Amino acid sequence: MTRQLDDIDRTILRAVTADGRQTVRALARTVGLSEPSVRDRLQRLERDGVITGYHADLDPVSVDAGTAAFIALRFEPGEAAKAVVNERLEREACVLEVHEVAGEDCYLLKVRVPGTGELAEALDRIRAIPPVISTNTTIVLRTVVERPLGVDAACPE
Repeated sequence: MTRQLDDIDRTILRAVTADGRQTVRALARTVGLSEPSVRDRLQRLERDGVITGYHADLDPVSVDAGTAAFIALRFEPGEAAKAVVNERLEREACVLEVHEVAGEDCYLLKVRVPGTGELAEALDRIRAIPPVISTNTTIVLRTVVERPLGVDAACPE
């Protein structure tokens, strides 16, 4: 982001994070601005890449993805190896997040699957990616805190 958010932008972001389906009219009432002003601000926030999309939060069990796991992935060094891994992970629908990390591992993946059998199959496919050296998997028993990113997400100093 190239510009600073002002208090009105932050209020708009809090409101759309809480309810992305509310109307511009409702947002205008919340913020205390006219509908055209709020619409302009929303369009600017979208254009500047602050708002990257609108989505529905789904219950993982209801969509047959009730088992979550984190996979630490280590692979051969180099940009060519990274490109191969990235391309293959992009094709794995169960891979929700891929984070490049510091330390001995290269990536930390978040996956969701129906159960442990499907997790084993996903791990087999991931381990078969040519530059992969090793994986270390942690299965989630229960999620204690999981929240969407909000405008106030940064921890206070």
